[in-house]
Amino acid sequence: MGTLKNRIVTLSSIRSYLYYRLFNNNTATSQYVQFLIMDASDLDFQTIFRLLHAGSAPNLCSKDLASRISSCLSPQTASVIVTDTAVICLCLTLTEKIITRLSCQSLSQDVRIFCEDVMRSLFGKMNLMAKLVSLLSCQDQLVSHLSAKCMSAYVINDICINGSSCSLWIHTCTEVFQKSTPSSELDFCLWSLTAVIKGVLRADCQNKNDVLTKLLAALDADLTSLYANILPQDTVEPHKTKVTNLCKTKCAFFDLLEVLSAARLRCGVCSFVQRTIFIQSRALLHVMRADVDYLVKKRALLLLKRTLLRRAGEDWTLGDVHSAANEDGRLTDDMLSMAKVVLQEVEAGWLKEVPVKIRASFFGGNCNVGLSGTQKDDVMLRALSLILLKSLEINIQFSCVKAQSNIDIQQYLTELMSFLIRHGTPLSQDTHSCSWVYLVFAEQDDDMMESAKALIALYLYQKSLSSSDSGVCVWGCNPHCHFILLLRSLSFDSTMLLDFLISTETCFLEYCVRYLKLLCDDWTGFCRSCRHIEDCDDTTVMFQVLSDIAETSESSRMSVSCTRTSTGSDVRDGPVSQLVDYGSSDESEEAEVNIFNSNIRVDSGRTVAEATSCPSVTALEQVQTEHVSEYLFGKVVVCLVDLRTAITRLHNRGLFPYNPTSLLKLLNNIEPKRNMVS
Repeated sequence: MGTLKNRIVTLSSIRSYLYYRLFNNNTATSQYVQFLIMDASDLDFQTIFRLLHAGSAPNLCSKDLASRISSCLSPQTASVIVTDTAVICLCLTLTEKIITRLSCQSLSQDVRIFCEDVMRSLFGKMNLMAKLVSLLSCQDQLVSHLSAKCMSAYVINDICINGSSCSLWIHTCTEVFQKSTPSSELDFCLWSLTAVIKGVLRADCQNKNDVLTKLLAALDADLTSLYANILPQDTVEPHKTKVTNLCKTKCAFFDLLEVLSAARLRCGVCSFVQRTIFIQSRALLHVMRADVDYLVKKRALLLLKRTLLRRAGEDWTLGDVHSAANEDGRLTDDMLSMAKVVLQEVEAGWLKEVPVKIRASFFGGNCNVGLSGTQKDDVMLRALSLILLKSLEINIQFSCVKAQSNIDIQQYLTELMSFLIRHGTPLSQDTHSCSWVYLVFAEQDDDMMESAKALIALYLYQKSLSSSDSGVCVWGCNPHCHFILLLRSLSFDSTMLLDFLISTETCFLEYCVRYLKLLCDDWTGFCRSCRHIEDCDDTTVMFQVLSDIAETSESSRMSVSCTRTSTGSDVRDGPVSQLVDYGSSDESEEAEVNIFNSNIRVDSGRTVAEATSCPSVTALEQVQTEHVSEYLFGKVVVCLVDLRTAITRLHNRGLFPYNPTSLLKLLNNIEPKRNMVS
């Protein structure tokens, strides 16, 4: 009895030590690993898992382990009710661990041989794949999910090693896709196929294109049919199918469609179902009017956005998109087809069907309303805005080549502005219309740069049609204003621009080059935009001053003598309008005191309190004269000159990540134009 007790204590201590090392991302040291080498009867699945994770092989016959796993996953356990869920989940987790360990480069030889022997036994004579397929229809969702993970891990490993995929797995997916019936089996097959394509794209295997081409060729017809069943084209009326069953299925299908788009972009693989995403994109747009959950509509918009921006799978794939896209000659035509459909739907009133919830949340928590009163779903606003902007940009790129009719950019952007205002974007009459870009995309730098870059193309196209840019600020399409407002939001900090140029997370380099070319060609337009923004700021400040003067005029007349000796802190407690931005907090405080503190002279020899007893025109004139007309112009020029200096210094020291010669050539043209203020 004492010996048994001592062994239990020893095992408990060793397990505690391994847990500590496991969660600290370290492997167990050799002396503790030796303690774990014991008889097979003392080993459970958890201990084997920890040993493999620590990089050591258990002192156990591989065939015995395979036999124990297979017996736990026998066909009768896949019945409607699973008898021992914990044991089955342990077996499935251990099986996946054995498979995935083979892809580890630093795996020792004995562990690799052990894992290969276990896999050979499980997926050979014991036919574990058939048992995993049967578990997909299990009522326990966790068991089905772990089974799909095991299947996917084995198929990925088989593809990377042998260059071929499991025939039973393909046959199972084919049968389930042909039925097109919403079920957990369909959901997990969609998930498994998505995981396999992801794994192949991530893996370092040869003939990746050939492998994906063969895989998609076997499933192409069934996936195309499934697309038509899950996303029907003619959806004039809301869907009549069960929403509860379709929500998970559609989300899983959207994930698969994104993976298929990523495979086309990264590897140049082009099957018919991959083209269907573009050719039948109207079905994705019609999800907005379908009777499905808000989450499904959101996922559909995000899929459209990533597809049009050629950013499908950007979170998990590797490789250069542009070089792979050149291999697919039909991608350009398909993108144009999708962009045309978007514009057609917008003309038909599609924007009115897009829902934007307030305080959208999918995690069951409460979202407190801030001082603004409401909180809009900015993800939906950003996605829809980029979908429309990118569709317009793609269409105008081919309008001359394809001999298309001219596109009315103003009409589409006016509808977009109305949509944004309708859903809570704070664009009032006193706000500069071009500020909508930064109001919508303030929290997402990459989307902001994409939108600003597209708006330059739209501006140049519209200007080429009318030979004038008058009125572009009304519908928010002036790239000069966008750039000035961007710099002002960054407090004219050139180091922020330098960070954007060095980072690969946004397309700021491409946007910056495009805008600098425009700036050199249209310096007058830039100066005009500076004055326009200043006028908007002056108008906002003047309206604020008028309001304050009207509220305090009567009381200030009665207390002129008091205000001359007081600190003036109670003349105005409210903050300056948010549209007036400053380079530092000190500058902001100084301006507030100059305008509203009754102890400071606003006019020669007079205080605010005295001025309010006279006509209010005096105060308005003072506000106008205090605002320097070249304030914005000078700030922008100095910021760009500082940026040029910083890039030159880093480039001369060999510290800049790429050759900035073309960029510096454009920046060098800025300073000579400093005195050309019209």
